[in-house]
Amino acid sequence: MAMKRLVQGTFLRSAVARRVFFLFLLSAFIPAALLAVLSYGHVRSVVSEYTLRQLAQAGSAHTRALYDRLLGAHFILNANVAQIRRGVTFANTDPFALKQVFRRTYLVAHDQAVLRFGQPLGADPPRIDARTALHLAKAEVALLLPPGRSTEPPWLAVAIDPAQVAKGVLIAELEPAYVWGDGEEISYQTDICVLAEGAMVLYCSNDNVSSTASSVALHRVDSHSVTVNDWLSATSVLFLKAKFGAADWTIVSLRPGGLAMASLTQLSRTYLGVTLLTLLLVALLSVVQIRRTLVPLERLIEGTQRIARENYKQPVPVERDDEFGQLARSLNGMARRVGQQMDALRALSGIDQEILSHLDIQQIVELVQARLLALLPKAVVCVLVVDHQLPDLGTAYLQRTNDALPTKVALQLDSQDLASCVRYRDGAWLAVTEPDVPRFVAITADLGAAHCFVISIFWRNEVCGALGIGVADRTEVTPELIEQAHDLAKRVGVAFAALAREAELVLRAHHDDLTGLANRALLSERLRQELTRARRTGKQLALLFLDLDRFKSVNDTLGHAGGDQLLRIAADRLSDCVRECDTVARLGGDEFVVLLTDLNNPQQAAKLASQVLALLSEPFQIAGSHCFLGASIGVSVFPDDGSTPEELLKQADIAMYRAKAAGRGRFVFFEESMNVAQREQAVMEYELHLAISRNQFTVNYQPRVDLRDGRLLGAEALLRWQHPVLGAVSPAVFIPLAENIGLIDSIGPWVLRQVCMQMTAWQTAGYAFGTIAVNVSGRQFRSGDLVAQVKSALASTGLMPHSLELEVTEGVLIEDVDSVIDVLCQLKKIGVSVALDDFGTGYSSMAYLRRLPIDVLKIDQSFVRDLPHDEDACNMVRAIIAMAHALHKSVVAEGVETLVQANLLRSWNCNEAQGYYFSRPVTAATLETLMSTTMMLANEQASAPPPPG
Repeated sequence: MAMKRLVQGTFLRSAVARRVFFLFLLSAFIPAALLAVLSYGHVRSVVSEYTLRQLAQAGSAHTRALYDRLLGAHFILNANVAQIRRGVTFANTDPFALKQVFRRTYLVAHDQAVLRFGQPLGADPPRIDARTALHLAKAEVALLLPPGRSTEPPWLAVAIDPAQVAKGVLIAELEPAYVWGDGEEISYQTDICVLAEGAMVLYCSNDNVSSTASSVALHRVDSHSVTVNDWLSATSVLFLKAKFGAADWTIVSLRPGGLAMASLTQLSRTYLGVTLLTLLLVALLSVVQIRRTLVPLERLIEGTQRIARENYKQPVPVERDDEFGQLARSLNGMARRVGQQMDALRALSGIDQEILSHLDIQQIVELVQARLLALLPKAVVCVLVVDHQLPDLGTAYLQRTNDALPTKVALQLDSQDLASCVRYRDGAWLAVTEPDVPRFVAITADLGAAHCFVISIFWRNEVCGALGIGVADRTEVTPELIEQAHDLAKRVGVAFAALAREAELVLRAHHDDLTGLANRALLSERLRQELTRARRTGKQLALLFLDLDRFKSVNDTLGHAGGDQLLRIAADRLSDCVRECDTVARLGGDEFVVLLTDLNNPQQAAKLASQVLALLSEPFQIAGSHCFLGASIGVSVFPDDGSTPEELLKQADIAMYRAKAAGRGRFVFFEESMNVAQREQAVMEYELHLAISRNQFTVNYQPRVDLRDGRLLGAEALLRWQHPVLGAVSPAVFIPLAENIGLIDSIGPWVLRQVCMQMTAWQTAGYAFGTIAVNVSGRQFRSGDLVAQVKSALASTGLMPHSLELEVTEGVLIEDVDSVIDVLCQLKKIGVSVALDDFGTGYSSMAYLRRLPIDVLKIDQSFVRDLPHDEDACNMVRAIIAMAHALHKSVVAEGVETLVQANLLRSWNCNEAQGYYFSRPVTAATLETLMSTTMMLANEQASAPPPPG
């Protein structure tokens, strides 16, 4: 205990205590530090001088050993030279000595090197320069370095005949292990490097120190030792010039400064430990004396500072019976009481803030439970929330200290539960095991409660909830806790009241009081939201502005009560015919608006408008009588008619008045062009149904000619509609419409029969005519009757199958390639030719093109139109022609309008062409005239020379 108090006393925070404490430390630290600095400097100097002396000795020893090994190698090399002079080859001698000393030897004569021993070098051996030749002429050995700054070992050279060096020099590459040694002779923690002239590293016992050795060699003065990059080093010189005719070598001995000073470091640590121990003893003695008077005062100051920071839970730890102890106990008691009051105010403030901001009942319940559990951790806090719309249903929130989240229990409340809660307005203790306790109290027994203090929560004199505190021993609950429980229960009651008022205000602010439908404000809000979503998704939305017809007269007849009932019935009918995602709103009076979302096209809005008109035209039963109304509806569509709620409402309102002006009981789109288009389409559909029976359809023919000689080879049949009022209707208009409404099923077979009859008539009249082409729609392929229709037309007209050609577009292939191929194969079996129309603008799959049983490829006019000015179009057309011919298909170019285009296509070997240059689509009679007057429709291009390219 004494040691603990001693350590606690070291935490000095008083300015006076620190001042006295640091004076004691300085008086002990300054002499010790001065002695340490002086001693360290002297010892470091001694250790450094000793280490440098060791390095110098190691370098000298290595120098002598290296020189001896060079002399030994010279001796062995001279012995081999003597053998060569006597005519003895290496094959007759034991090369063991050579293998130990040399890697390989070469005999160099007249600039030619012959390998005598060892493995080839892979490059040329060192050359004998003039200076080396002079040295060899003295009957000496020469030391040669490898080319460049290589780390390969040096070479020795001896002349065979010193008097005639050019006749032959034996050079040998030294074995690295021999010349540099095995490293065992090097002192511990010492690295040796051998450097040639210019600080070129020849060898290092440790490759990592080569750069340091080079720096040492560059900085050395004579044989003095130097320190470079925290390395201690010594150098010695190996003199080679006299004996070996080479520049002197520098031998550098290295040792890391840190390793050299390791003993000094250990001494420093020992001295530092003694110094620190001295300072520690001084510090402890100082603290013991200081804390007796200043530490209690510091703790009291800290306690008051914690109270100022609203930290009331950490007491002042002063265990003394003197004046300091009395002051500390009084301060701790005050902090505890202030903390409890502040926690209570903080909890109530948090609940008030939640009520004013989010008004989340569960969050408020959790705040209440957290506060009560903070006061009584062993309790079980239960909060009952009664559903104000369904009073027989309730939710109990149970919370214990160790629970992360409260447990929610749904309860079925009976009248006895609610009646018993009325008696607990001021609070009451209940034994949870009694049979007549409310259910939300009884479930606390499962969590260990034996008694429960219950406070009922009221709003408008009705029970809306209850607060229960379950404990094992009721003596644990203090009067202060019960007082806070009452305050918390009142706050929960305020939250219930605020929630009910907010729900009522929201309902009144966004809904019509009479019908319960959305009002103008809610409609505008939802319309803005749906506009944002429609812009993001690319969908359309529509507004149906609806005004009841004859409502004023009915309202005057039945009175306001009857009129209100009628409006409610109309609202119910509107709500029944829309989707959940749609909104029905009443703007006032007899005006309603329906917001339709997620539309793909305006026709969906038109369909719903028709349903609304039908529903509102049914009789209304009001006060025992039947009333008949109707409605006029204006429709506006986003984005066509506006981009803001105001614009869409305004346009729909205008369209509604147009509907009333047009006779009521109908709907009108705001966009006038849409109304016109609908009327025109209705008229077109009606007239199209009558066109066949009234013989308004005719078939024209556009000739197809052979580009080689201009002969007429056939024609393409084109359907035309000449209406007595509408005039000539474009095929681009009525053919898609016929497909959409199913009339192509009757028009297609009619055209096929007419063409076959005409072709038979021409053949009977003796006209030389090849084939007649008929376009077939995708709907005809899907019907499954195309093959039967072709057989029937051929049989009824007597036309030979090879005279008929059916054209199918690439778009038909996309839907079901396999079934289309099957139909085409059946047509081919009959003998009918098949052409792929508008090639290059649709599917264009090479894989399926190879499988298709077609005879002709027709190049779309969009490619031909740009000839010859567009280079890409030229390349595309040439590629199509080449590909078609490779697949043994005939090629027809559509849309040829100029002589240049015709000549260009002919030069590219296009088989046939059609277009305005040859002839516009003509009637059968005109085509007969063309066939009878000439068989050459393009003499100009046949006689003109082909263009280049």
